[in-house]
Amino acid sequence: MSCIVVSDVHLGSESCNYKQFCDFLVWIRSLDGRKETIKCEDKELVITYPVKFILLGDILELWDPIDGDRDNVVKQSIRPFSLLSDLRCEKIYVIGNHDDAIHRYDEKIDYETLHNDTTLNVCNRHYPEEKTGIKNLKIGERSYFFIHGHQYDKGQKILATVSRLTGQRWNPLNWFQILFNIPFTKNNWIKNSFVFLALVFGGWYLWAVAPKLNFGYILIWAALTGFFALSSIPGIITRTQRKFYDAKKPKDKTAEQIIEDEYYQEQKDTVVADVIVFGHTHFASSYVGKKKLFINSGCWVGEDSIIDDKQRYTNTFVYIDENGAYILKWSKGKIA
Repeated sequence: MSCIVVSDVHLGSESCNYKQFCDFLVWIRSLDGRKETIKCEDKELVITYPVKFILLGDILELWDPIDGDRDNVVKQSIRPFSLLSDLRCEKIYVIGNHDDAIHRYDEKIDYETLHNDTTLNVCNRHYPEEKTGIKNLKIGERSYFFIHGHQYDKGQKILATVSRLTGQRWNPLNWFQILFNIPFTKNNWIKNSFVFLALVFGGWYLWAVAPKLNFGYILIWAALTGFFALSSIPGIITRTQRKFYDAKKPKDKTAEQIIEDEYYQEQKDTVVADVIVFGHTHFASSYVGKKKLFINSGCWVGEDSIIDDKQRYTNTFVYIDENGAYILKWSKGKIA
């Protein structure tokens, strides 16, 4: 049995390595009925067609798509998902923070049967899910647990806490994105911003010179101001939120940094598995903790780079078989 894990493709974003990811999916499909042997460090690794293909979150960029327009997410997703649907293996989609908006489909797409009799399952938080009663995925001598990894992000814990207190998912960035992608807002948000400001300052001025305005006029002013606020403020936030998010996100941290800097808190860990596979920080790496092996699957955005004197590779994935888990890189049409 073998399994392939990818995360942080961010389809629809400016930095998504869309073509390379599609080529990678074509290569996986070519494994059907054959094996491929590659050199992995000091040993030969035989890669076989996967039984499971796990999409480990942030596959779609619903927070910060090109021009803030989610139509670009749809445009970039058509071919990859077409290739994915053709793979003769089980597809598992674990929701991340940038594609959190699809959580409402996790019950509707529950091992949905596709045209080639394979299944697609959307998992809300992690895989395996609690409702299945299965605590981990056993492959060879090791057990595995899959989670996107934003649960280890200190900033994301604020959203999780509010969601728990309110009893429903709270994601303000997604809320603003939904409002921004209404056609009227998306096409006119700049003009609407000027109208909104004119109404605000104009209203203050009128209130100062004529404090006893007719109540009907006040209602009309409030309604117009509210309308143009809803059709302009989401555009402003959508176009500027990336700078604020990048300043707080633990991006480009290795698995070791995530564990040692206490983004992951061992005392609160309830996962029963030998290996935790996660993404989110865009840095393919592994680290042996006190009780578990942690593997970060990396990302499919941007280019290879040196960060804090460490080599960060892109276009990476995790291959798991009975012999263990391997972090591999796709480069120029083959496994590098």
